[in-house]
Amino acid sequence: MKRICRDKEISEISEEVQRALGSPLTAALVCALCDVDDESAEAIVNDLIAAGVSVEDICVDHLAAAARRLGEMWEADTLPFTEVTMASARIQSIMRQLPPPRKRVTHHPSRGAVFCAVPGEEHTLGVMMAADLFRRNGWDVSLLVGMSHEELVDRLTRDDRGVIGVSCSGLHSRPALIRLIEDLRRVRPAAHLVLAGQIVTKPSELAGVPTVDGYVASFQEAEAALQRIEGRVTS
Repeated sequence: MKRICRDKEISEISEEVQRALGSPLTAALVCALCDVDDESAEAIVNDLIAAGVSVEDICVDHLAAAARRLGEMWEADTLPFTEVTMASARIQSIMRQLPPPRKRVTHHPSRGAVFCAVPGEEHTLGVMMAADLFRRNGWDVSLLVGMSHEELVDRLTRDDRGVIGVSCSGLHSRPALIRLIEDLRRVRPAAHLVLAGQIVTKPSELAGVPTVDGYVASFQEAEAALQRIEGRVTS
């Protein structure tokens, strides 16, 4: 691990090549996640923990980056779906094994949220990671994935938490997203709706999507958005 970081610092390759290769650590983690030995990726993460890297940075800067690279390789047909699925399962397993917060987490009534994936969405790793990180930061978060439209609306109708975060990866899920937002505005008019996922980074794909209360493309943006909402709720 130290050698990879050192080589990155002293290398004199061009910016163009660096953009093509990406982070050496991300590349190493992707390879480890796809390795026959499922302990390789865990060893890298354990090294990061031993080096003092925070759980948030491990998730956002390393596991999420690896997940994005895996998705890009799948879309480019350079990695089969079976390996991407296996690697994603390993990321989830690693997340479950990450050390708990050092301080006891207490939930404030204003810090309640439901995170969900649009019905039919296959890319759910990001919303799962976000739910885990917000729980660590003191939020009472319920996670809903793999549900039909009717199941999701029914659950959200009966949940009184003030924030609903919806994850959508792209154009293929837009019809389901539009339908979900329209129904949530009807059954939960007072809820703060926040939209996340790759669709947020592509304004053209948001055409026709009803307006929501916040758009976030990263964990940092999500954290800032929920803090703003929390401030309005408590003020």
